[in-house]
Amino acid sequence: MNYGPFARSLRKFGSLEMRYLKEVLQRGRLSIFFNEGGMVDRFQTAFARYTGARHALARNNGMCALAEAVSVSGATRGTEVLCDPVVHFGGLAALYFNAIPRFVDVEPDTYCMDPDSLEANITPNARAVIVTHLWGLPARIDRIRAICKKHNLFLIEDCAHSVGTRWKGRHVGTFGQIGMFSFQEFKQLSTGDGAMSVINDATLADKMENVWAFSGESPTMMTMNWRMNEMTAAVGLAQLQRVDAINRYYLESLKIFNNAIAGCSWLAPRRVPAEATQSGYWFACAWQGDKAGLDYKRFKALDKKLKIGLRFGFNNTAPYEFDFFKRGNIYGKDCPYRCPAYTKKSDYVYRRGLCPNIEDLMPRLVTANLIFLSHEEAHRMADKLRQAIAIMEK
Repeated sequence: MNYGPFARSLRKFGSLEMRYLKEVLQRGRLSIFFNEGGMVDRFQTAFARYTGARHALARNNGMCALAEAVSVSGATRGTEVLCDPVVHFGGLAALYFNAIPRFVDVEPDTYCMDPDSLEANITPNARAVIVTHLWGLPARIDRIRAICKKHNLFLIEDCAHSVGTRWKGRHVGTFGQIGMFSFQEFKQLSTGDGAMSVINDATLADKMENVWAFSGESPTMMTMNWRMNEMTAAVGLAQLQRVDAINRYYLESLKIFNNAIAGCSWLAPRRVPAEATQSGYWFACAWQGDKAGLDYKRFKALDKKLKIGLRFGFNNTAPYEFDFFKRGNIYGKDCPYRCPAYTKKSDYVYRRGLCPNIEDLMPRLVTANLIFLSHEEAHRMADKLRQAIAIMEK
């Protein structure tokens, strides 16, 4: 598909953004505070409509929105938050509130949370689950939601990579209690920094929205003030109106890369379940060349020689092998990992072997970020990748 001039202006900001920013300045209010009908209100309403959620709350960045979700989940010291281990942000969000991240394995072919591993990791200390819809592909969220409902766990969906991603036609972020979307620079919808939380429960949404809006009463829950400003919302509202076109462009880029590895027996493409609607964000496949007697180092050297521009491995190890997570003294000698508030003694120790699938997968990942990548550059990389495959198979 040829997007013509759109391809060259994909991540630029134009007349619509300028018009909305001018509206903000002419109105003279840069905050949502006492500013009904402003850009934040409009952006929240439009995003809720886009995802099918009942409520949407604009936030200053994705990490804060994720931490806020943990803060209202009931997770605290002596409790566990179950999260998947490709990216470590769910684990960080748990630690912000003195809860313990308990890492759950992924499916080896989708790279998303494995529902069987989730259920096997649930303990009496579990309070919440953070599931990542990784790189624009949804996890098996209906089954994960059923598991959370069965065990009375608060479900948080990390949709940082997943504007436009759906499971069985339903937008991700609307299955759990809270869904968080990031609008950081390297996302489908970019405001530089920014985020949106979507919530279906009216009571929860009201508490989160009004915790900072003091009107003579004390706040109803303990969390932080992470609201978005009017200027950021103006850019977001404009970007939302073209995000589907942006996603189509990224999906075409993803197709270019997937076509390049089609028929290669030792670069395994990421599996997209029939129930999933993927949004373009990141190309990923898994090196299986060692099973065919091929040399991974040689393949990496070819990438460098041919100037393909691929990325090999992703952090190279699971987050629970990072020293930051392993040392267990984030809040002093015993907190959070050996917190005396545990209702039952925990034998959970961060060690190799906790998530075999991710430990095997991490160094095998071969990826390319599609954000800011033109189709011309994607075709160049894909052609070089085909050349490298042919050389490896000689």
